[in-house]
Amino acid sequence: MVKKVVNKKKILEHIFDRVAPGTALREAIDKIQEAKLGALIVLGNPNNLKDVMGGGFELNTVYSPQKVYELSKMDGGIILSEDIKTIYGANIQLQPNYSIETDESGTRHQAAHRIAQQKGNLVVAVSERRNKITIYYGKFRYLLNEIGDLLTKSSQAITALEKYSLAIEKNHVNLSILEFDNMVTLYDIVECVRMYGLLFRMSEELIEYMAELGSEGRLIKIQYEEIMLNKNESFDALIKDYKISNETAEKIGLRVKSLTKEELLDDEKIVCLLGFDTNIINLDEKIEPRGYGLLSNITKISKKDREILVKEFSNVQSILMSTASDIAKIKGVSKYKAEHINKSLKRIKNRAVIDRE
Repeated sequence: MVKKVVNKKKILEHIFDRVAPGTALREAIDKIQEAKLGALIVLGNPNNLKDVMGGGFELNTVYSPQKVYELSKMDGGIILSEDIKTIYGANIQLQPNYSIETDESGTRHQAAHRIAQQKGNLVVAVSERRNKITIYYGKFRYLLNEIGDLLTKSSQAITALEKYSLAIEKNHVNLSILEFDNMVTLYDIVECVRMYGLLFRMSEELIEYMAELGSEGRLIKIQYEEIMLNKNESFDALIKDYKISNETAEKIGLRVKSLTKEELLDDEKIVCLLGFDTNIINLDEKIEPRGYGLLSNITKISKKDREILVKEFSNVQSILMSTASDIAKIKGVSKYKAEHINKSLKRIKNRAVIDRE
């Protein structure tokens, strides 16, 4: 029996790994589409499909896109191995259980939909009339997008991602100034968390587009990676700085990422995730950062070093007032590293003064 993938994200990964542009199977599908032919392709072991197969002929030959294209000129289904390395058979009459419900109209698509539900295999139906590619996997159905449409959607998503990234950078500059002045309010944090949430939501959408684009999405992927560089780390530092919940920053971060756009626009949702009680605290209340964000701007210190410093000094103001000798007294911090941290903090202070002006 075919091993089922249940999570939607995992299902799409499973599908795109096999049919995205640049894959061996997609090459065959593209040839079939270009010739305005139709096809029904089932991935799986024929021994597990015997009860739904009839007629046709056995091949057991090495896969090639050209072979599949030629075989698609016949009416029946084509059976391929799941790793797309073997063509098991062709011109096969697929006879699923007709009591299985389907809302598909064409004979080929009805058979594909029923086979996928009955046997759990991944089935590809290429429409001769509509020139569309539909993927069925169990009860899951996905209509592949046109490459041109995907590139347009990806470009729009990149523009939105850049907008959120710039907003996050501005928020961090503002936060740095407020942290030095000890004037950070809960409202400032909510705004910054919201922008991260919107960024990650758009990121998920773009990841799906890139997966479907396959080799056609190389340039989009480069842009995406550039925009998203260190975003997870800076978000984690923000949560660690301001959460009062006992939950880990990682768990809180995952919950923020799972919020809908409407929920992200709700201040109270974000406030509650950070652990604050809206009945006790208001958005204008001042809150003190622990220093994770500040210390993340210092190069050549490890995550462990940051944890040691935050534990020792507790908050940003204490870190900023510390001297090199204060830092060197901490167990695990060398004199050289203490001087480096102290000099880096001075540079960060100077930059904050410039930003303020």
